[in-house]
Amino acid sequence: MNPNMSHPQSSDAMRRQRSSSRLNPADVLVFLIPCLRVVQVKLVGVLSGSDLLFLAVFIFLAIRGQIRIRSSVGKKCMFLCSLWLASQCITDAVRHSAFADYARGWSNIGLTLVNVAVMYTLLYDRPRRLVLYGWGLVVGSLLTLLFNPDLYMKEDPWKFGIAFPLSLAVMLLASRKEWLPRLSIVLTASVGVINIVMGARSMGGLCLGAALYLLITRAMARKGAGDSRAKARSVVTVAALLVLGAAGILWGYQYAATRGLLGEEARTKYEHQSSGQYGLLLGGRVEALSSLPAIYDSPILGHGSWARDPSYLLAEREALAVMGYIAPSSIINNEFEEGLIPSHSFLFGAWVNAGILGGVFWGWVWLLALKTLTRVYPIKFVLLPVMSFAGFALLWDILFSPYGAEMRIISPYFIVMMMTCLSVASHHALPAANRTVRKPIVVAPMVRS
Repeated sequence: MNPNMSHPQSSDAMRRQRSSSRLNPADVLVFLIPCLRVVQVKLVGVLSGSDLLFLAVFIFLAIRGQIRIRSSVGKKCMFLCSLWLASQCITDAVRHSAFADYARGWSNIGLTLVNVAVMYTLLYDRPRRLVLYGWGLVVGSLLTLLFNPDLYMKEDPWKFGIAFPLSLAVMLLASRKEWLPRLSIVLTASVGVINIVMGARSMGGLCLGAALYLLITRAMARKGAGDSRAKARSVVTVAALLVLGAAGILWGYQYAATRGLLGEEARTKYEHQSSGQYGLLLGGRVEALSSLPAIYDSPILGHGSWARDPSYLLAEREALAVMGYIAPSSIINNEFEEGLIPSHSFLFGAWVNAGILGGVFWGWVWLLALKTLTRVYPIKFVLLPVMSFAGFALLWDILFSPYGAEMRIISPYFIVMMMTCLSVASHHALPAANRTVRKPIVVAPMVRS
């Protein structure tokens, strides 16, 4: 063997490494898209600069034939999202929805479909771009808070303005390979506690859940549970420990809130929301008492975009009173004159408006997040912290958060991240002899890694 052959090979490897570390135009675009959420245009409802840039990139890639959804999970996601859009169109036609309502409803779902397609093309199986987009979200969220805050941000700048970008930034930093696992866990848990103290309960719970997940997976990895042969036992163990951990987090919050450790406002809010028969679980998300009856009355077809019916609001108010919740009228902030059926849930909102196919899409995404979190990953998998945060965020938001403009640039990003991480886990689960070298998806030069 000629010893001189080793030098050219190492030089080529170094050149490829330097080339891969440089930012190309597509990398800049990936960072810029979420930054433009600060720009808002009143067109069909309220569109952000991110929505408009997503649409422009989608048209550009479609004309060049570069929208290629290659994986089975990506194709299934696009198919189910398309069914959601088709179902909404049919429902609005049958219900004779007003133009202003169905224009917003169709654009909301259509832009979701566009955003998923663009993010899949640019981000799928590209860890560096997943991180770049995340930092773009951090910057875009802070710019929005500073220069174009909405009413919620003005009333509670921490909960609606700072909590998300701060938490995501910590998760992105924790996903750097230079960071020690213990430091990642400590910082993730710390930002969770800070969020809860500052009144951002759900965001704090997500961070604490991610910290607990990291702690469990790191401990199991040290004990050899990362072996694919122990996968079934690992899934059961992780699930059981997460349930116990969630119960512990809830108990800790209840203890701190009832004793005034989180402030008088948090104590009063907790007492009101936990005063009824089903405690905080229902009192914190009373909109389910409106959306579930609406789904029951029209489970297949739905009620149409921006569905209105004040009778469901009255039913919610009466149910709260019957269940013993304190001052139910103060819990409900919806205007009876407008009569919108509240949902405060991706799943229930899509089901109320578009029928069962809207619920099927978000139900499938919820299972995708759960499946991704319960997979076994390589010990050195650097995206684990931000993936755990994204996974828990999807599990929570699909059930307990409203889907709107800002979530169109956040949730599809989390979905594509789940797809990427699931692909890594599936590859890791194969026997070593059957593994193939992973290659990035290659498209035209404009979007090449």
